[in-house]
Amino acid sequence: MKPAQVLLFILAVIAGLGVVGLVMPADGIAFGGSFTVRMPEPKEVLFPVEEEKVDISDILAMATDSSATTDTEALADSLTSDTALIVEPFVFDTTKLRPLEERIALHYPNGDKHVLWPLFAKLEAANAGSRPMRIMHYGDSQLEGDRITAYLRNKLQSQFGGTGPGLIAVADIVPSFSIDRVLSDNWLRYSVMGRKDKTQHHARYGALSSFSRFTPILPDTAALDTVLHEATVTLRPLRRAYGKAQQYNEVKLYYGWHRAPVTIELLNGEEVVSTEEIAPADRLLIREWKLPATPAELTITFKGTDSPDVFGISLEGRTGVCVDNIAARGGAGYEFRKADQGLLSGMYNDMDVELLILQYGGNVIPNLRSAEEAAQYGRFFGAQIQRFKKMIPGVAIIVIGPSDMSIKEGEDYVTRPYLEEVRDALKTNSLAQGAVFWDMYAAMGGRNSMVSWVTAEPALAATDYTHFSPQGAKKVGELFYTALINDFAAYYGSKQN
Repeated sequence: MKPAQVLLFILAVIAGLGVVGLVMPADGIAFGGSFTVRMPEPKEVLFPVEEEKVDISDILAMATDSSATTDTEALADSLTSDTALIVEPFVFDTTKLRPLEERIALHYPNGDKHVLWPLFAKLEAANAGSRPMRIMHYGDSQLEGDRITAYLRNKLQSQFGGTGPGLIAVADIVPSFSIDRVLSDNWLRYSVMGRKDKTQHHARYGALSSFSRFTPILPDTAALDTVLHEATVTLRPLRRAYGKAQQYNEVKLYYGWHRAPVTIELLNGEEVVSTEEIAPADRLLIREWKLPATPAELTITFKGTDSPDVFGISLEGRTGVCVDNIAARGGAGYEFRKADQGLLSGMYNDMDVELLILQYGGNVIPNLRSAEEAAQYGRFFGAQIQRFKKMIPGVAIIVIGPSDMSIKEGEDYVTRPYLEEVRDALKTNSLAQGAVFWDMYAAMGGRNSMVSWVTAEPALAATDYTHFSPQGAKKVGELFYTALINDFAAYYGSKQN
């Protein structure tokens, strides 16, 4: 082929592609929902415009607390001595507060910041109480492994007292940042998320939205296995965890609904703390152990022909603040209505929950097709807040909206459609129900800010443009804590005048 013919062929191909680019819909053509063919417009190819990144230099410069424990001798001493658990007098130094930017501020019903003052009063007195003040942090996969919560817990416990990682599941889908958990291989996990197990004839998931067993669920009319089964869960402090989370001196076990006697043994290292046989029960049971100091290794052994449903183990101090991390992968807040309300109420009542932090919204965004669907989700969430307020009278509720999430559009990553509509719907309905709202999307920089978090050094978010990295989770925890503690400062200052 002659050079002139090659040139004409190339020009013809370019012209053809140009025509296709002009007639192709801007959103491309979808094939079976699995992929989309999109042609760039000629001006995009000839005159590309570089996407301007959101400036997050202030977030990058923001200091966060370290979690690594390097002094191994000091750690060993804290685990075997009661000195680390001595209650210290409350101290609040307002001079250490960082200036509050409006974009990270908490939003209040009718702008009334007094809504959280009863909670702040309980925080101030937490170290003087007879039991820990309980905060439960619910959310989706952004919280998995105790991310974000671990940082917030450490900040609150450092300021207001308290120790321990709080309520943890026996079996979970990811390891925890704050506790080392070693299980025998016969534990089964049942979760409110996803398809219900066909053998499960009840909805008793408890406050963790899941429960664990070491024998399968059998119908009430089925004969029990005559084999004696044994299962163990061993808990050890993690050196990578925050120091306060590595210490505890109270253990609470939430369990029940077993059809045959079960023996429960607690070991502190090699020492047997207690061994007891529990009669069959069709209700929630709570066993509490008080320890002289944090065990280097704690083992709970269960023996029986029928496993109880085990709803969680709480590791906590005797005063101060206790903060639970409760993540549900794929959760949007719908799961609470699926759970047995009587069991939920029983666990909440025993733990005396003072604050619920509800962090949702991200999982509904990819499936929305209109702004009205976003508004419907917000209305549903408002009804869920009502449910909690009836179940836990006097509880304070803070709703955390979704983070920025990106989707690829052409060559650029941009904020997902309807994210702002979901954020607005959550805010409107949360405030209408008397809850406080924190706008995580605005706090991290707003529209298209996720790109800056992903490309930051070090990266603050994963390349799925959805989930935070460990460093990013700390930044989010610091931003939220700063907003909360600044409003606490206003409450505290009002008392000094």
